[in-house]
Amino acid sequence: MNLAYWRYLLILSLLFIIWGEFFVSGGVLNQLAFNFAIFYPLGFLVGYRYPRENIRSAYIAAFSFNILSYLIASISGIPIESWTMVVVDFVSVGFFLKAGMIIGQRARSKEV
Repeated sequence: MNLAYWRYLLILSLLFIIWGEFFVSGGVLNQLAFNFAIFYPLGFLVGYRYPRENIRSAYIAAFSFNILSYLIASISGIPIESWTMVVVDFVSVGFFLKAGMIIGQRARSKEV
C-alpha cells in the first residue's frame, strides 16, 4: 500500500474517534449522517488536492475502513441487526466519498 492509503486510514480513524460519540443511536438516518461526517471530509480533501492525491487509494481506504469496522464490531460481540443496513452503509460510503470529491474539485477550481 502507498503512503496515501495509510494517511487516509489515519484521517478516517481520527474522524471516527471525533464523531463516534455523537452518533450512538441506531437507524438509517443516523447511519447516513455518521457516514457523511466521516467520509465526506475525506472525499473533499482528495477532490481539493486532485490530481496530486490518489483517488483509488481513497476508495480502497474508505471501503477497507468500513469492512474493518464491521469486523471489529463482530469480534467484539456486537451483532449486525440488519444486512439491509450494511448494504445501505456501503453504498452511502461510496456516495459521500464521491460527493466530497466533486465539491472539493469545484472549490479548487473556483479558487484559481
